Amino acid sequence: MRISTSAMVQQSVASMTDKQSSLAKLQTQMSSGQRLQTAADDPAGWARGMAMDGTLANIETWNSNISMAQQRLGMEDSALSDASNVLQSVQTLAIQATNGTQTPQSLQTIAGQLQQYYDQLVSTANAQDGQGHYLFAGSKSATAPFAQSGGSVQYNGDSAGRLLSIGESRTIADGDDGASVFMNNLSGNGRFVTAAASGNTGTAQVGNTQVLNASQWDGGSYSIGFSGGNYQVKDSGGNVVASGAYSSGGSITFRGVQITMSGTPADGDSFSVTPSTSKDVFASLRDLINLVKSPATDAAGRARQQTAMQGLQSELSSAFNTVTDKRSSVGTRLSALDDASNRLADQSVSVKTALSGVRDLDMVQATTQLNLTSTSLQALQLAYTKVQSLSLFQYLR
Repeated sequence: MRISTSAMVQQSVASMTDKQSSLAKLQTQMSSGQRLQTAADDPAGWARGMAMDGTLANIETWNSNISMAQQRLGMEDSALSDASNVLQSVQTLAIQATNGTQTPQSLQTIAGQLQQYYDQLVSTANAQDGQGHYLFAGSKSATAPFAQSGGSVQYNGDSAGRLLSIGESRTIADGDDGASVFMNNLSGNGRFVTAAASGNTGTAQVGNTQVLNASQWDGGSYSIGFSGGNYQVKDSGGNVVASGAYSSGGSITFRGVQITMSGTPADGDSFSVTPSTSKDVFASLRDLINLVKSPATDAAGRARQQTAMQGLQSELSSAFNTVTDKRSSVGTRLSALDDASNRLADQSVSVKTALSGVRDLDMVQATTQLNLTSTSLQALQLAYTKVQSLSLFQYLR
């Protein structure tokens, strides 16, 4: 078979061009450290790499959400700690106010301290996260959730929570709405409220109250009346449901509830027992301030106030428990965020390792291949030079 000079030249040029292309590709791969420069290099590997890029992007977003949630929940925990400290101090002052040795002047001092705690609690409920967003406003985080109006506190936020994605099919609430923390408490002991009639002239007062048997308590309204050293408990229809001899320090039990009473009731004195209703912590604290500000001047009045004070102390204790429970919930979520962050860190390492196996260049192998390709190109160039010098004239010379 005869091979023309032009064919040999074309073949040599094509071979050199191919080697030069391979050499350029190897140099690009080595400079970038990446084996895959285009999808054509390895279509299946390219697709796997793109999927892993998506996973890493998601991990970055989840980590960002975790950091945001940790910041807000950390600020909320601090605010709830302040609120619990305030309520503890309020309960201590309430106990001091019931001490019979208090004078009208000392009671006014206590009332002033309670007012300061009231204002502090409102300020705490309007705490911000450091970026101008209110912690307890729900989805209305741009507006202060609590406002004082006409001696009461109004909630202007909502109950909508914000859920942040912190992993595959895993979300977490980055805060609590103010209604669930401060507004949704119950009056009395949380099941019923006991109050002395304003016309009572005896010294009987209510102490501890509780539900002994929830299945028997019907949530109705009852009255406890006294006459001749005995008591009668009547329902809203006037039917007697319990009766007996009254004993100071003893208990009156009916419909699954127990009410401890002390002091001496006068004939005709009565106490009401009504179902608990929704009552925010600010209203309980306001009632306490008003009660301390206006101390009774006679034994009967002091007994009525003691009954009211007992109910308010139960309300404030319940509010304190609510704040404590919320703080416990925040702690649980912060722990979950730490766990999610650790899991994502492990996942990120695994994905990056796998991605490196798909994309990264084996530098030892690439260096060897670069040397071989360079040597081959040099050999082709030398051969091409020899071919170019072959001619009859060159031979004759």
